[in-house]
Amino acid sequence: MPTKRTGLVFLAMGLATLLGCGSASTHTAYVALPNSNAVGAYRINNSSAEFTTIVGSPYPAGNSPASVLVHPSSKFVYVGNQNENDISLFAIDSAIGSLREVLPRTATGLTPASLLMDSGGNFLFVLNRVSGSISVYSINSGSGALTAAAGSPFATFPNPVAFAISPSAKFLYVLNANLASVFAYTIASGVLQPVPGLPVQVGNGPLAITVDPSGDFVYVANSTDNTVSVLSISNTGSLTLLGSFATGTTPISVAVLGQFLYVSNLGSNNISVFSVAPSTGVLTEITSSPFTAPSAPLFEVIDPNNLFLYVGSQTAKTISALSINASTGALTATAQSASTGVSPSSMSVVK
Repeated sequence: MPTKRTGLVFLAMGLATLLGCGSASTHTAYVALPNSNAVGAYRINNSSAEFTTIVGSPYPAGNSPASVLVHPSSKFVYVGNQNENDISLFAIDSAIGSLREVLPRTATGLTPASLLMDSGGNFLFVLNRVSGSISVYSINSGSGALTAAAGSPFATFPNPVAFAISPSAKFLYVLNANLASVFAYTIASGVLQPVPGLPVQVGNGPLAITVDPSGDFVYVANSTDNTVSVLSISNTGSLTLLGSFATGTTPISVAVLGQFLYVSNLGSNNISVFSVAPSTGVLTEITSSPFTAPSAPLFEVIDPNNLFLYVGSQTAKTISALSINASTGALTATAQSASTGVSPSSMSVVK
């Protein structure tokens, strides 16, 4: 007959499973909500993509949080507050995924609009749009605290709009909309140095950039030209433009999953899907593309199990899940979505 202590252990284990702790059935996601100065938190079912709001969500952040990023350890969340010029650090409750802000906030340059991190979670990179710079911080693995790297912030050209890091964390690529160009920097212990011979011109109105998982190609969404540009990466980090390919209207976000590239088209309310030639990076639009998306799709995030594409809608004020066909790359709408109350600007998921 079980003792009272054993019964309590069973009860605790059952509660942890229900909440997702120790279970592979769900993962957590965090969403930046600039118009409510908050961060939304959700638990998402791995197989169905059903959203459940985490207790206490949304959590207060700084003024106009534009970007959110989860640390690879799943212990911390970082939020760039673009109208406050600082970063909020949140500790994640390991049992339920709720957030607790750890003060004080860390100062950045002017308008920290986007955050990146190397895969090991050693450095945080912050794109400061108004001050035209990149702030770099080393991350304390125990506390999540940030310390500015030597020489930070690093100047780039005025009005950078987006950036991407190579899988090796050797190179950082910065997109400048005014110049319709991509700049490149080498990374060494958090210190940035310009790659010679750049920038490289892309299409007009570039707004989004990503590097493929192999580290061979860079993809840029050109919102004015309605194209996506493909650039090859050399072993020194320099870029060569290979060509541009037609998308829907106003492409604003790009994401790569295996041999497929997903481009969210803000103006035409759909997502263009391309197969990627492994050796050349050349794009071929797949059958039935583009696929219908929620209205004004602002960003897209691939879920940790590569089963769904999460799409943030600017006008519907939702995060919706589209099912991904692993063989063809095709997208299928699901009934799963979460209302965010205000327009979401960024999403990050626990791996």
